[in-house]
Amino acid sequence: MPRWFALAVVAVSLLAAQTPASLTQREIEARQRLAARDLAGALADYQELARQAPDRADFQDEAGFLLAAANRAGEAIPFFQRAVKLKPSMDTAWYHLGVALWLSGKQNEALAAMKRAVALQPANAEYRFRLGAALTDTGHVDEGIAQLRKAASSLPQSKDAWTTFGNALEHQRRYAEARDALRRALTIDPTDNDVRSNYGLALVRSGNPEAGLAEFRRILAKDPDNVNVAVNAGFACLAAGQIHEAIQRLTAVLAKHPDIASAHYDLGVAYKQADDAAHARPELERAVALDPSLAEAHYTLATTLLDTGDATAAVKELRAAVAARPGYADAWYLLGTTLQQAEDVDGSIDALRHDVALDPTNAGAFNSLGLMLRRKGDRAGSAAAFAKAAELRQAEAQEKQQKLEKGAAKLRGPSK
Repeated sequence: MPRWFALAVVAVSLLAAQTPASLTQREIEARQRLAARDLAGALADYQELARQAPDRADFQDEAGFLLAAANRAGEAIPFFQRAVKLKPSMDTAWYHLGVALWLSGKQNEALAAMKRAVALQPANAEYRFRLGAALTDTGHVDEGIAQLRKAASSLPQSKDAWTTFGNALEHQRRYAEARDALRRALTIDPTDNDVRSNYGLALVRSGNPEAGLAEFRRILAKDPDNVNVAVNAGFACLAAGQIHEAIQRLTAVLAKHPDIASAHYDLGVAYKQADDAAHARPELERAVALDPSLAEAHYTLATTLLDTGDATAAVKELRAAVAARPGYADAWYLLGTTLQQAEDVDGSIDALRHDVALDPTNAGAFNSLGLMLRRKGDRAGSAAAFAKAAELRQAEAQEKQQKLEKGAAKLRGPSK
């Protein structure tokens, strides 16, 4: 039975116990079968009722619901569609239609139906939760977060609602909020190690790696073979500045599981922070070989290559980084300045233009762009870039001066 329909069966079976005198014998039997959890028998009854009374939206909805609960979501969709056509204000039918469409892979239609259900019944937290989860799964994360926030607030004891909300926030790098949401989920069920692991990561990424490491150690004490948590523990050590422990933990993981790209990346970063480029480079190369989409690994490998004087290989990795993540401003800037040093004027200009479009506050990028445009003979473009660099540096200097003055005022204390 699909998870989204499982809980609703309980509610429907309770309704089935009610048998008003106005019900036909067939409907009475259908409700009795639901109460007895004879879903196959109830389905046959409701399909017949829907055939005999095609103008009854509730029969269409019940028949569709039972088909979906039997893993026949595709067959259920026409019943729900007839139900909402007969009764456009029937929020349950819109919700069931949305879920059935979702289970059938028709995501856009599913979202539209779920949104209609929420609009009809905005107080229904379950509708909002499922809509928020679906929006998040389809990449509409900010919109999903808005729905999940309202759902979780209305479902204070729902671990799933708080977990889904926290994971969505973490996806958007809103780590402090994610930490708080996942803490709520963990309070509801302290035995869920998946939630605890996500909570630990949120702690690390929100600036408290020691607390995150404590959560990972707690899991590993009971489940020492949990590979994902072991990798997370290495990452937490790295974030906490415990470089040697990070190297030990990650090396131990990779000895048993050599194909985890993120572990190779973290180990490469640990070696780099230990000023051990000879060990950092092969770990980072292994990371990008296993997962070419790891933009950070390409970038870190490029910086390692530059440290060892291999600018040609570094440019290749930086191009791979921006290909994997076109909005990676730091990678575009380093690519531009590296090509500048290599006297690749056109390549440098292109990379620096990408960078200033992504980060218009980078005075260094505008200055380098001005130099390259001047070398190319574009005097007007060069002058504009230099002017922008000067403007940004002046603003930075003014900001620093204001901070100094505020600091000095605090030291002097209040005037008498």
